[in-house]
Amino acid sequence: MENLLIEFVNTFDLSLKKIQAEVGDNSGISKLTISQLQYIDAIYMLGEPSITELAAKLHFTKASVTSGIQKLIQLGYVGKKQSREDKRVFHVSLTESGRLLVKAKYQALKEYGEFIGSVLSEEEARQFEAALTKIVKLFRQA
Repeated sequence: MENLLIEFVNTFDLSLKKIQAEVGDNSGISKLTISQLQYIDAIYMLGEPSITELAAKLHFTKASVTSGIQKLIQLGYVGKKQSREDKRVFHVSLTESGRLLVKAKYQALKEYGEFIGSVLSEEEARQFEAALTKIVKLFRQA
């Protein structure tokens, strides 16, 4: 099972990089850590969250998120601005590079899902979706 899981993750990673190259995206996704990609996804989902909101969403400390955001700002994926209402609060948002990265990732996911769906019967697809749902639920509880 472990080898199959590793192979699955590796093929997904290669697929993502292939899509990135095909769309001409120079986002540098291959240079980002999993945590950095989690930050970018969470910011995308939340819009313009505060550091506190982002930390809560990711279940990371505020200090960790602040440090991670600083790196993403330096890399050009995220911007940060001070709240007008409360000067102690900062909101983060994706830059154009960050949005392009998210677009490339979701395009790769869509194509990867279509590819998987094309080789599975309807019953296999239902079973695969049920298994993934169960795995995701397990990870969310951990």
